[in-house]
Amino acid sequence: MSRLRRFNRKILSLSSDYTHDGESDQEDVSILPLDTEEQEELIQKFETNAHITNKLYINLLSILYLLYGGLLMILVRKSRGYIKLALLAGANSLICSCITLRYDIVNDYLLFKKFKLRVSNFSINIINIILLVLMAWISFNHVVEDKKTVLCLQVPMFLFWVAVLVKRWARNIEDEIADLRCLKYKYKNA
Repeated sequence: MSRLRRFNRKILSLSSDYTHDGESDQEDVSILPLDTEEQEELIQKFETNAHITNKLYINLLSILYLLYGGLLMILVRKSRGYIKLALLAGANSLICSCITLRYDIVNDYLLFKKFKLRVSNFSINIINIILLVLMAWISFNHVVEDKKTVLCLQVPMFLFWVAVLVKRWARNIEDEIADLRCLKYKYKNA
């Protein structure tokens, strides 16, 4: 019986030696094999943490899009001619970027009971790219003398690429977590 107790103490001391000190809000993660329930709990923690951080980033970026879109709409009221058209295209581009960032859209609409219109993130991105090209064309051909306005009109293009990258990053994290679920091994702790 004493041998068994010594063996248990050695095992328990080994497991405490091989724990990794994580953040203060997370439990210690052992590098010893995890049983299936512990694996599922760990994957659930990863999934929850990824979901929370994705929501935080998406909400912060959405606020940024709305604030900058509001600024562009204020500038639209004060401007004329080609600048007004470019600013309107930039504001609409920000709206499209915000929609594709926040939502996964696939809808079919019937127009006049004959035509079927499919609206998806891909089609919204195509419209967004057309708006960005229009805005860039106007800004480089007609607003060349005012560098501040040209720079102001390039921000929606930058925010479009930020939305694309954040969406891709979130999708990659989801794929990695799905791959992690496939890598679970069967281990029962006696």
